[in-house]
Parts: sequence; structure tokens; C-alpha cells
Amino acid sequence: MKIIGIIAEYNPFHNGHLYQIEKVKEIYPESIIIVAMSGNFLQRGEPAIVDKWVRARQALLNGVDVVVEIPIAGCVQPADRFAENGVRILSNMGCEELFFGAEHAEYDFMTYAQLVQNLDSTEFSKKNISYAEAFQEAVAAKIGHNIDSPNDVLGLAYAKANLKFGKKLKLNPISRNVAGYHDKSLSPDSNIASATAIRKVLFSKDHNLVDKYLPSYQDLRDEKYVSWDDFWPFLRYKLISSDIDELANIYGMAEGIQYRMKKKDLSLIMFPSGTRHSQKLKGGAILIAKLSGVPIVPAVYQGPLTFKGLLTRKKTTVAFGDPIYLDRKMKINDKNQKIIIEKMEQQFNSLDKSINPDFKYIDVSKK
Repeated sequence: MKIIGIIAEYNPFHNGHLYQIEKVKEIYPESIIIVAMSGNFLQRGEPAIVDKWVRARQALLNGVDVVVEIPIAGCVQPADRFAENGVRILSNMGCEELFFGAEHAEYDFMTYAQLVQNLDSTEFSKKNISYAEAFQEAVAAKIGHNIDSPNDVLGLAYAKANLKFGKKLKLNPISRNVAGYHDKSLSPDSNIASATAIRKVLFSKDHNLVDKYLPSYQDLRDEKYVSWDDFWPFLRYKLISSDIDELANIYGMAEGIQYRMKKKDLSLIMFPSGTRHSQKLKGGAILIAKLSGVPIVPAVYQGPLTFKGLLTRKKTTVAFGDPIYLDRKMKINDKNQKIIIEKMEQQFNSLDKSINPDFKYIDVSKK
């Protein structure tokens, strides 16, 4: 019985991934398939459209036997390091062969890996081009042609990692069927589309268009889809609250990028904790806004009111009102505070009505 390895992200799991699994089963009907999969964040650093548990379940329902998570420090990496972590995990799990998609399945990736294994990456930075361009140039010089298609690049990275770990795995590239990695549109003549095109449609909410491209679409229908937009406020806070030296020390920060980030016209956003009915909270928000010269933006949250409730993954809605600007010359006395608080209350009530006017902000569930 063969133990087969696959390195994947399944973002989301689609018919192209199912095709790969079926090809493995066709060659090795009695095989055990182990997938090393990215967790909630992917190789490019972006969040997965649905969480790792949903994606793992989809894989297991469609022929995979075991799913092992690639730790975040191993998957949020350039191709070489991502591949190395995936190959290490599968090798340690006892896998004998690695199957992967490639734009050019006819390439002899192990031979290519031997040709480029001694490239001096320190020389790349000396050229007036990007690291990626310098790498491609060096690879082409060694093997006689470019390897610049996304899955081919990963295939070479898998081969280099396999070479490093003693050639424990036999590599089996499978030609990508129909859809290109970065294709942004669905093909009406096929039931296979790129994950990029599928995500684009899922985010647009036009879900009927993607049903035929996803073997487990019903699992995704009610999921919350996640994108960088959900994390931008936290990244923005980090950019604002960190100085140049702190940003420069972040792993993977290219030299000089921190200065470009700090030059952007960004705003500080604070989310005071506590109940919106507290006069102390509102008075504090008014003081902070006046001293910093920024507006108050009323926000309303409607969703679970307990930590246990949050774990049930019930619907959560956050709505933002119009900015309330304060005159920096305004005195913070009882009269002026009352005026600002009334404006905040009006917006709170308006936002509540626009979402669910019957929502209760006190947990009335039984203890």
C-alpha cells in the first residue's frame, strides 16, 4: 500500500483538487493520501477564505485520509520555505511519493533541482532588479529556459527540498486541467475553475455561479468568507502605533519598505471597551478625540454577547456611523459634552434600527 503526499491550501477545495485526488486513486487505488495543508493563513500571507477546519473537512469528504497542518511559520513564506516545510512534514509522515499540479508536467523537476542547488542567492541583491527576477534569470541560465508559472515554481521548490532531505519522495507532477492558477473568470465550458476565480464570485455573493465548480459547495454556503479587508484595521493600527525601527524588525520586511508604509496618510482608530451606555466612556472618547484632533465614529455591534456565544459562530454585524468632528477650541464642559453625547446617541439608535431594532444588548439567556 502506497502512502501518497500532497501539499495544498484548498482555498477553497474545488474540482481541480478533486481531479488531482482522483488521479492518485486511479494510479494507486489502495493508497493512503496525506495532505500537508496551510492553516488559516496562506503562503502569500493572506487569510484563507474559510477556516482550516472547514477546508480540512472538505478534503476528508473527498478522498483524503489524513490532513496535517503546516504551521503558520512554515506556510506564510516564500515558495522555497513553504515547500521545504511541506516536504519535511510529508517525509516524516512516511510518504513515498508527492503528487502536485504543474503547468508543465513534462518537466524533470528533480534534474532541474540538481542543476540549481548551488545558486548563490547573495548575488541576487547586487543586481538592479527584484530578487524574484534575479532568481528566474539565474535558473534560466542553468536549465536553459524560464520556470515562472506559479505551480512550476512550486514544483521546483518541492524538488529542491526533496533533494535536501535525501530524495525520500518520488515526484509526480500532474498537468493542471483547463484553468490557469491566476485565471480570474469561470469557464462556462468546464466544471474546473481556478481558486482565484471561485473566490472572486464567492465574495460577490453570486453563489449560484460556483456550484458546479465545488464538490462540497453546500459546506461553504453558510460560511463567513474572510479576506484581507477583515484584518486591515489591525494591520493599520500596527503601522500607526509602531515606529520605523519596530517595523524594520518584522520578519520578512524588505529594506526600506517601512519608510514607505509610515509615509502613508493614515488615521488612528481606537475602540474603547465597555458599554455604550456609560457616560464615563463617552466623556473619555470626547476628550481623546479633542486632544488628538480626530473625529468620533459611532459604531454598533450586534451579535453574541458572551464568549461562549462567540464560539457558536453566530452572525455578527458591526455598523459605523458618520464621523462627529470636534472643534479643538471647544471647552469640555457639561453643556458641550451633552451636545456631543446626544449626537452619538442619535447615531447609535439609527444604526440599531438599520440592522435589527429588536436586538437586546443585555444577555437574557438562562445561566
